[in-house]
Amino acid sequence: MKRCLLAIAIVVCVTSSTHAQQPPSSDKKNAQAVVTGLFDALSELNVDKARSFCANDIIILESGKIWNFDSLAVRIVTIKSQSLDFNRINKLDFIDNKIAGNIAWLSYYNQATIVSSGRTTNVKWLESAVLKKEKGQWKICLLHSTELERTP
Repeated sequence: MKRCLLAIAIVVCVTSSTHAQQPPSSDKKNAQAVVTGLFDALSELNVDKARSFCANDIIILESGKIWNFDSLAVRIVTIKSQSLDFNRINKLDFIDNKIAGNIAWLSYYNQATIVSSGRTTNVKWLESAVLKKEKGQWKICLLHSTELERTP
């Protein structure tokens, strides 16, 4: 009987501690909202808004190049100055989202329809993002993008 009670107590403790370690679903939603917010800022060509979603030391791996936030800002400003009709519509489909403490890993499909200088392009990517919590807010510290398809 004592062994049975001990086994039940162990199962209850393990089950309780496992549930206590799971991040709240709101944390996962907040991490996804940061990634979505960055792409919304890119659609708006808004450098300051984009910066608000990124860690100061962000690394962006894009088309075989390594960027930091300054690289991204230059790209945003260049597009803004060269295209009067720029429009970008994003669709993000999250595949997975894991959180361990103050670190989140997200993977997702990104699809964008981009209009620039009278031309429409559809692009699909497979992407991943690593976020860290800074002062209670999720910030993107690594973004990696693999282009899957581009059609004019």
